[in-house]
Amino acid sequence: MVGALLGLAFGLTATATFPNVSGSETLYALAGMGAVAAAVLGAPISTTLIVFEQTRDWQTGLAVMVAVSMSTAIASRLVDRSFFLTQLERRDVHLAKGPQGNLLSLCGVSSLMRKTGDPGEAVWAAISEGVWVDVNGTLELAMPVFEMTGLPFLPVLSFGGDGQPPKVHGALFHVDALRAFNRALATAAEEEHS
Repeated sequence: MVGALLGLAFGLTATATFPNVSGSETLYALAGMGAVAAAVLGAPISTTLIVFEQTRDWQTGLAVMVAVSMSTAIASRLVDRSFFLTQLERRDVHLAKGPQGNLLSLCGVSSLMRKTGDPGEAVWAAISEGVWVDVNGTLELAMPVFEMTGLPFLPVLSFGGDGQPPKVHGALFHVDALRAFNRALATAAEEEHS
């Protein structure tokens, strides 16, 4: 609606200013509608085809294609992929990463860690280097740390208030994290194909 109204307003101005050179007002309304829809949805080809199917006019399709191309180029500079996906990313919903990105956020660290009675020197060395994961964290946070550090495990900590030292709950091993992720992928694939 916004695109159609803006396109129509531009079309009325253009046809009043340059009546011999400009097209009809409806052409501008369709081009504006397609441009805004393509930028918001992140689907320029689908938007162009939908408008072309509605009008069955190749000249209108060409005008919409130009408007969609320009709006997509501008939108790609302002937002990542599409306006909808950017809004979802701000709300911490990661659809653009695919199902595996969502699966990582569903696997909690506390359920996968191995409890340690007395943390060894390797655990304290990792903590002193700032390499650890929060007990309430997920694999979405832990996997990049494994990738970056190359360590076989990450200490699992929680922090108390009032400057108390961190409490070591256990260690999350890379092998366990990968095993849990693999199980989640297999379960998702099984549900998808059943």
